[in-house]
Amino acid sequence: MAEHSSDTLYLVDGSGFIFRAYYAIRASMTAVDGTPTNAVYGFVRLLLNLLRDRDPGHVAVAFDPSGGVFRNEIYPDYKANRKDPPEDMRPQFALCREAVAALGIPVLIEKGYEADDMIGTLAAR
Repeated sequence: MAEHSSDTLYLVDGSGFIFRAYYAIRASMTAVDGTPTNAVYGFVRLLLNLLRDRDPGHVAVAFDPSGGVFRNEIYPDYKANRKDPPEDMRPQFALCREAVAALGIPVLIEKGYEADDMIGTLAAR
């Protein structure tokens, strides 16, 4: 196993990275089949830059699940003011999760829990 500059664990909010990448790279980028890839490109760049610049000993990427979370059961209006992701962004979520897995990085996704919930739980341990 390669030497790392630290034994630090980095927990990444993958969903946050995807939104950041999508809105940062508005150029039309598509795969051969026409699938939009601008967010995927930006997401992978952000992740690779983090790995290169910080060289963490451990890393995992958490993603929000599709559908609601437990907070919606407690408070039905939770995030009710948020719009759905743009149509061309939607297929890119799965592609970003696949990219993380292809890099050998653990993908964290749990029905009913946001990425922030998982990150907070793991960071507290």
